[in-house]
Amino acid sequence: MNVSLLIACCLFVSSAASAAEVLGTKPSQLTRSLSSVENEQAIGRRIWAPGLDDGYVPQGVSWVDGALYLSAYLSPTVGAKHCRLYKLDPASGNTLDQLDLPEGCGHAGGLAYAGKGILIVSDTRRLYRIDLAAAFRPGSPSHAVTASVALRGALKGSFIDFDGSSMFVGSYEKEPGKARGYFVPLSVFDRYDGQSVDESAALRSIALPERAQGAGFDRAGRLWIAASSSQFGRLYRLDPNTGRIEASYEMPIGIEDIGFDDGDQFWSVSEAGSVRWQDWRESFPVLFRVDPGKLK
Repeated sequence: MNVSLLIACCLFVSSAASAAEVLGTKPSQLTRSLSSVENEQAIGRRIWAPGLDDGYVPQGVSWVDGALYLSAYLSPTVGAKHCRLYKLDPASGNTLDQLDLPEGCGHAGGLAYAGKGILIVSDTRRLYRIDLAAAFRPGSPSHAVTASVALRGALKGSFIDFDGSSMFVGSYEKEPGKARGYFVPLSVFDRYDGQSVDESAALRSIALPERAQGAGFDRAGRLWIAASSSQFGRLYRLDPNTGRIEASYEMPIGIEDIGFDDGDQFWSVSEAGSVRWQDWRESFPVLFRVDPGKLK
């Protein structure tokens, strides 16, 4: 074989092996290998979702100052309602810290970083404002949640993101034409802490695809929506002003939230293969980084 060709082949194999390597600690409860998934050529680094052996189902994803944050809920097949927040090192896959969220949290479907050390966790019917410095400082987790607001009416926190000025609060709906995303000012935390708000608190709203599970804004301000079930995974790029679908791509089933990193690639996670959903046709319980430029 030509030497140059041999070197090129070795580099390709090395690159593929590196992309396929899964960082972090492999869960002992996982008996199946990771599935080959849709748009795999766009997927780079992968990290085992933490908490799988404890029965947690991964949900929300956010990137803050070089660290990954993951929210998860305890599967009802394991125990009572409970939510947890994990902080991970994206370079090693190691879990750096964790925070148990307040009693009453049952899903923790989304995460959004609002700047100035503020992380927002969305539960289906409640939003929590978290001071990250307090959350992961020894001895002060009880002071981490600085405000919370209950959601009612059409305003559901199935997932959340932040567009630079407002929270984008979205609903998961199975029925076509019913799901919407609401742009809600951060000021609701100060105005309605301990109270409830409905869709009238929103500045505006747009229609979303059915079964939407997560959202993320890239540096250009474009809105990306992940949608999934046990049978499919889909990624949409939407016009944030109208909700019009500009592009769509197949993704792993069970794909959840989206969090863009400093390189304008995004991280997501699939719940397929967690203890609650281990019988699905695909098993992919990892956080994974996606290069939007390689999607087909």
